[in-house]
Amino acid sequence: MIYTCGIMVVIFPQVYHGGMQENGPKAVPAGIADFKEIRKSGYYFVDKSEIISDILKDRAKAYLFTRPRRFGKSMNLSMLDAFFNVKYAGNGWFDDLKVSGHPEVEKHKNVYPVVNLDMKDLPTDDYGEFVSGVGLLVSNLYNDHGYLEDFLDDPVDSDRFERARRQRLTKGELRESLRFLCKLLKSHHGVSPIVLIDEYDDAVNNSSDKDSYEGILGFLSGLYSSTLKGNDCLKFAVVTGVMQIGKGSICTGINNLKIDNMFTEQFDERFGFTASEVGSLCEHYGHGEKFDEMRRWYGGYRFGNAEIFNPRSVLNYVGAGFKPGVYRADTDGNDVLDHLIGCSNLDTYRELQSLTEGRPVKKSLSQVITLHDMDTNHDAIFPIMVATGHLNAIPVEDDCYELSIPNMEMREVFSSILR
Repeated sequence: MIYTCGIMVVIFPQVYHGGMQENGPKAVPAGIADFKEIRKSGYYFVDKSEIISDILKDRAKAYLFTRPRRFGKSMNLSMLDAFFNVKYAGNGWFDDLKVSGHPEVEKHKNVYPVVNLDMKDLPTDDYGEFVSGVGLLVSNLYNDHGYLEDFLDDPVDSDRFERARRQRLTKGELRESLRFLCKLLKSHHGVSPIVLIDEYDDAVNNSSDKDSYEGILGFLSGLYSSTLKGNDCLKFAVVTGVMQIGKGSICTGINNLKIDNMFTEQFDERFGFTASEVGSLCEHYGHGEKFDEMRRWYGGYRFGNAEIFNPRSVLNYVGAGFKPGVYRADTDGNDVLDHLIGCSNLDTYRELQSLTEGRPVKKSLSQVITLHDMDTNHDAIFPIMVATGHLNAIPVEDDCYELSIPNMEMREVFSSILR
């Protein structure tokens, strides 16, 4: 992508499609976030595998990637799992991908145990139910590594492991459960495990206006701190979410956490589809002329220095025969956003209305979102709408951004929200 006198020129390099090439276009992986399924079944694949070499070269202990929903976070975690997890040793899923051009990473392929935790869709109406939900997730994790029980010589460790499998841990033990599992995995495999946590902030976002909020925030803060801070049995961790939560943060005091958000340049092309990737996708399916329409409907996002398209909407558009429509609205419910819109004052509503009419709004934005004070700060809606992908933010000066609706799909969604 090149900018010349304010005009953007897009160059379409080859995109690796994955799998064995068949006659005709590949199947569209709309709604599929499992890397292994896409590669084994020969779906079209937009190659983001260099995030693996990026992480290994960077060598941070823990990463937090924040992006809107449906921009490839779960897919990337699935790909990291497939590359590093020892249980997938011998696979050929990466043989023709870009990461194969980085031979220095080969020694890391499928040699680590992996702890994989998906924090989406936990119950948030009641604190007790939330803790029980976490207990079930941890139980499933321990059952996935049930082979460890046969090698535990310490009766105390054996008892704790068995109680974790049966969801009988105390709350204190549950907060320490990932750290304890890391210790057992390192002892058994001889290498430190990798921890992958998807949607780390989902429960906090969905409890922000409920009585359970403080309890959930405190519990998750303890769980993540125990896992990510000072854990000598951790190779590295990758955590994803929508927002970087501040003030009583989930990740308070985790000083080894490297944060990469929508304004960061280092990994700006690793989430979502770039213009060149979308152009190659259009060509693969024989509709290169549809690129401009796709940009109007699903492009316009700015991550770091890259123009980004919503991958879920792009794939659904292609799967529907290149017919534009709103493919995102029914998947992006967010209790925080609903709450903020419900209590907006008149000035905020007028600014939101200006955005629907195509008039950008300039705002100071904090990259750290403080949910605790949002009822008294009516401008809190703007950084949250940026974080959730409802608005695009272009930096114009120190801490000031020009906000706009990125594309036609989000204009439809935005207008519906206000109505």
